[in-house]
Amino acid sequence: MEVLPLAHALGAEIRGVDITGAVTDAEIDAIREAWHRAHVIVFRDVEWAPDQHIAFSRRFRGLDDHAATPHDTLEGYPELLEITNIPKNGQPSQTRNTGRNWHSDYSYTNRPAAASMLYCVTKPPVGGDTMFCNMVRAYEGLSDKLKGIVADLQSVYDFSLVSGVGKRDPEKIKELLKINPPIAHPCVREHDESGVKALYVSERTSHFDGMTREESEPLIKFLCAHATRPENVYRHQWHVGDLVCWDNRTTMHLALGDFDESQPRRMLRTTLRGELSGFVVPPAA
Repeated sequence: MEVLPLAHALGAEIRGVDITGAVTDAEIDAIREAWHRAHVIVFRDVEWAPDQHIAFSRRFRGLDDHAATPHDTLEGYPELLEITNIPKNGQPSQTRNTGRNWHSDYSYTNRPAAASMLYCVTKPPVGGDTMFCNMVRAYEGLSDKLKGIVADLQSVYDFSLVSGVGKRDPEKIKELLKINPPIAHPCVREHDESGVKALYVSERTSHFDGMTREESEPLIKFLCAHATRPENVYRHQWHVGDLVCWDNRTTMHLALGDFDESQPRRMLRTTLRGELSGFVVPPAA
């Protein structure tokens, strides 16, 4: 197995393992170790069916059934989110603008995603890249004083801040807001497998628990800008057959809308289920 770095801050391509076949336990362990080091790993030229995608993902952790976003799954496969701009039943896809702000997956639930494994089925001729940032480096780059401040904070995540919500069916939005009330998670989280500490705040953070939105806004903006500095980012240019896997406990990502939206784009994602976390909070002032 070869592990080839893709950027200085994070990201690695893995070669020499056929993930569509009978992957050994030793290979899974080696992939997991590389994943913990690189935070984002990429497999190229993957050709598989949904059942294979699900089976490979399960080798790492239990999978989320995506009950938090029940309208976005692939028919017959609750373990697979379908992220596409291709219309469904004559209606615009609800996921056509998914991921257009910096975030980690399912942060607005009581089981924030441990990791995500996204497979490219169809893509536009150019554009549609995804950017990733290293939240371990972001935390480690803070001053000791600011580390002490953020250690005592709880980031409140609000589903209404998910990109593209305003373009979804209003009745579905109402349902999703009911399923996913604002929830607070520690602003600094310790990885439950590797033990590293990472900053946990994003553009979907509405405020810090116990603080107003006005008080919270400058610090949220600073932390997000600090985390997404160019030197802390890997930008992935997609090819059909790419499987990109990222650790939501140590990264944020951003799906760019830099493509011709009349061209089809279709991705399938498994979500590795995270640990129970957080508490529901009332809206801030």
